[in-house]
Amino acid sequence: MKQFITVLKFELNNYFKNKSFMLTTLLLAVLVVGILVVPTFIPGLLNGDSESKETQEAEEEVQDTLGFYLNTTEIEDPEPLLSMIPAKWRSFDSGDAMKQAVEAGEIEAGFIMDSLNSVTYVVNNLSMHDTYSEQFENALGQYQKQLYLMEKGLTPAEAAEAESFAVHVTPEILGKNSVRNYGYTYALVFIIYILIIFYGQMIAVSVTTEKSNRAIEILVTSVNPNSLIFGKVLAGAIAGILQMVLIAGSGFGAYYAVRDAWGGNLDFLFQIPARVLAAYAVFGLLSYLLYAFIFGTLGAMVSKTEDISKSATPVTLIYVASFLIAMFGMTDSDSLLMTVASFIPFTSGNAMFIRVSMGSVAVWEIVLSGVLLVACCIAAGILAAKLFRFGTLHYGNPIKITKALKNLRQE
Repeated sequence: MKQFITVLKFELNNYFKNKSFMLTTLLLAVLVVGILVVPTFIPGLLNGDSESKETQEAEEEVQDTLGFYLNTTEIEDPEPLLSMIPAKWRSFDSGDAMKQAVEAGEIEAGFIMDSLNSVTYVVNNLSMHDTYSEQFENALGQYQKQLYLMEKGLTPAEAAEAESFAVHVTPEILGKNSVRNYGYTYALVFIIYILIIFYGQMIAVSVTTEKSNRAIEILVTSVNPNSLIFGKVLAGAIAGILQMVLIAGSGFGAYYAVRDAWGGNLDFLFQIPARVLAAYAVFGLLSYLLYAFIFGTLGAMVSKTEDISKSATPVTLIYVASFLIAMFGMTDSDSLLMTVASFIPFTSGNAMFIRVSMGSVAVWEIVLSGVLLVACCIAAGILAAKLFRFGTLHYGNPIKITKALKNLRQE
């Protein structure tokens, strides 16, 4: 235990004395704080002041001019129809005259109405954001309903009232609000993704560097290999966790300091229930630890740092697959795929956390998944220690995992 603590302290000091590590942490923390705080000092950017609101209202009053040519006797007065669309209307005596006005840029677009069911939309260049055709179609449908109701004996006012009924539905959520929880769930899963991909490589490099400069030959003669691998892996894991806690903590502190200025618009990212945070602490960190041991083992299997990427590719692909399953599963956290993935240790870190955060999951499922993940972490640690002892003094080409496991069985 004494050797393990010594190795852990030494490796942590290497991280904390690394200027690039500390500078990156500081810069990212300042960047996050700046993103949240700086917008609150820009007038009109978040809530807007009275001047910007007046400008916005003035802009809303500026409406496009549209043309209208009535080529049917089915409508005596088109005013009720046209009033349903917020625009300035200009009437024409013929369709050709209106087309010429559109081509000349005098009006934005125009409508030629041949009947209640046949309308031609005339526009010079159809933009992807053009909604006038859709608005006119909806207005015409509503207008036809009003005509039908008036034919049945209702007055125009009664017909309009019949179209104005509004229904208000109040949701009563007994389980989880997946829509509201999506923001912080996605962010937390992405944080674990960064930790595993980035710090996994750093842990592997830390182990391989000592092999490449032959320092490992001196270390293994004076320090227990188990203490070496556990100290290195846990030091990398702790350093990564502390860095992310400092950066994320800066974001939380900054947001709650200026929350009123944001009007609570980012609550979907920063208001995380305690139960969700507890699940994240267990499954996210255990998953991180599992992959950290695997990357540490891979570092012992190679002699040169340039070989790490090639050796780590299969493990990286496994975690990327786990991440993709989690991303697709967020749309249906109670699906069969997510249920199965939440019991597989390589994918349960993301899958079970998402099920807890966004879906319905029984307590026994959480406990079983956690136990399986803990057991897999312990097994990975034991296997990492054995493979580390086998690979530390092996130089040359990278050792294949299958060959290493075969030699371990022979021993």
